Amino acid sequence: MKNTDLAQDIAQEVFCSLFQQRGNLKLKKNEKMLYGLVKRATVNKALDYQKYGHIRRELTAEEDFLEDNLIDEECNLEARILQMEEKEYAKLVLQRLRVANPMNYEILIKVKYLDISPDEVAREYGLTRNGVNNRIFRTKQWIEREMSRIYH
Repeated sequence: MKNTDLAQDIAQEVFCSLFQQRGNLKLKKNEKMLYGLVKRATVNKALDYQKYGHIRRELTAEEDFLEDNLIDEECNLEARILQMEEKEYAKLVLQRLRVANPMNYEILIKVKYLDISPDEVAREYGLTRNGVNNRIFRTKQWIEREMSRIYH
């Protein structure tokens, strides 16, 4: 990892994950086994971040505000109106999803926006992890189709 902040985040996530699972771990005070477990978990988490780093980007309120104003003052009024309309269409599509398929809506919100792990959501809904991921994928496709139908 070239980014020390990201490396610290990964180390913290691994520590929290292992701490939460400490009751399920049967290490019997074996230092080598613990070292191997921590190392493997850290490597896997780092690979996940490299693979899915663009998905896990956190957005602060200030960045959200700046994102709303990405179109600088040199752009015309029409571009700003189009940007605002696109946000309204996105809200409309999410409302349609909530009505059309509330379970997929809840799964998408929990996993993508509330950062609840797919495993936890799978247990909650009685699904497999792959089932949750498939529902998220199909829901994203549905949202894209609806956005293109409404917006374009």
